[in-house]
Amino acid sequence: MIPNHAPNPPMSRQDSLSSQRSQGGSVWLADCHRYRNVIESLASSEPRLRRRDPRIELKNIPWPFKNTRIAVLESPSAGSPFVRKPWQYIDPEKFELSLCEESPSSGPDGRRIIIMEGQAPAYIGTLGTHFGIHPAFFVDHERDNAPEAFKSNDAYYNISLPCVQKEHVTMRYYQLISLPNDLQSNFRVFCAETGRTVTTTRILGKFADTVCLHRKCSIWRRPREGGTGWDCIVITPITRFHQGGYPDFIPHQRQMKLSCGGPPRTTLLDDLCFYLHHHWDLFDSNGTDLVLSLAQKIVASHYRQHVGFLQTYISHVQHSMSRQENLDYFNTTAVEKQWSDVQSYERRLSYYCIDLESIMIQCRIPFCPPNTSSPTPLPSSEADFQFLYMSLKDVRRRVEILSSSITGLAGIAGNRQAVEEQVLSRQEATSVKALTVGGLLFVPLAFVAGLFGMEGAFAPGEERFWMYWAVAVPVSVVAFVTYFVTKGVRSGRLRLGLRVGRGRREGKGGKGEKEMC
Repeated sequence: MIPNHAPNPPMSRQDSLSSQRSQGGSVWLADCHRYRNVIESLASSEPRLRRRDPRIELKNIPWPFKNTRIAVLESPSAGSPFVRKPWQYIDPEKFELSLCEESPSSGPDGRRIIIMEGQAPAYIGTLGTHFGIHPAFFVDHERDNAPEAFKSNDAYYNISLPCVQKEHVTMRYYQLISLPNDLQSNFRVFCAETGRTVTTTRILGKFADTVCLHRKCSIWRRPREGGTGWDCIVITPITRFHQGGYPDFIPHQRQMKLSCGGPPRTTLLDDLCFYLHHHWDLFDSNGTDLVLSLAQKIVASHYRQHVGFLQTYISHVQHSMSRQENLDYFNTTAVEKQWSDVQSYERRLSYYCIDLESIMIQCRIPFCPPNTSSPTPLPSSEADFQFLYMSLKDVRRRVEILSSSITGLAGIAGNRQAVEEQVLSRQEATSVKALTVGGLLFVPLAFVAGLFGMEGAFAPGEERFWMYWAVAVPVSVVAFVTYFVTKGVRSGRLRLGLRVGRGRREGKGGKGEKEMC
């Protein structure tokens, strides 16, 4: 994944319309003419088929993906291991011919899994035509779930009801990745291959090098007629794992027995191939949901890493606010920044819960606490997602409490700032008082000097200079007396008003007590 630190400037209306004409209709989704006709006939019921995601177009994300890979695994019947074809299809025509070839897995009891990393119109048209797949399967994987809030005329982000019966499941999860140092201090970062936004994290005013990038894993499956076989298609993202990837979910006893190592953790495609090759028998009882059960385990492992990161973040912020004797470093600016970060996490947690709820609804997992009375069999991920849902709700509750605490901290910081400003105002009042006293001394002297003119016989050192002091000193004394008397009268009126008000309240209280008696 190559992140871009800022989006390109928006297109003009003419460029947008020309792009819509070039990418409009069914041209953008598939190259196969037959599948285009299917898309055109379904465009009225699924408006998203008419155009590629406009937000991805504005970011100049290439279509198709440059590094699309396909892996095929086949098994002749239930109870038989899956074998991966030793080659990877690059030519779409050869890939189309291989789907029609006779093989031990092409019978009614055969099982075939096709894993596609990324999407390309050539492969979409081939798979959609051969298996008769509804094009919503490919659009759900390409499109962002969040609708556009300010463009009511566009119908490219419509979300269907969760009760609509589909042949596919699209699981949206969040993967932790590390950003380079030059991109860590930026909120507007997105994946250069998928165009999906990277959510950065700021902890106590500093950007963390660990960020979250939302991914999707889509699975389509259909049983074969006249037998127990089935076909399954998986669309995986181009991933890069964080801190060595997720822990292996295979039972420890089996890990010690087989000693085949863990998944390569290079991409989700390679991990699925590893588990299907070495541990297929653990999930074989699920039939057509074999790959879905395995993918649920991997997605749940990513969610567990993500929830652990969120819990660590909340604990780190709470620890910085606990057992403190002095909160001077929590100034108003720092508190406002921290409050803003917590608000962003409240918003993100709403999306995280919605995405997890969507997975549970599609996989028919009830919203109840996990059953801990008996051990859960490995193929089932019901307890995993129920535990993750409880954990996310707990993190959301802790974030709400943290938001309230930071709001209280903002009040403490505001009160401290008010006290500091009050001290400064007292110091300024003392300075003004000193200037006033100095003015009372020098203003009368200057006034008398201007009145006498201080020339001739009244000049300093002359015989009548004593008259200046005879007039100036009484005037200064009168000015001082007038100032302090006026100040005392004002203070006395204030104290008198307070006493009168208090006496009236006491009189009313005594009267009320007398009446009560």
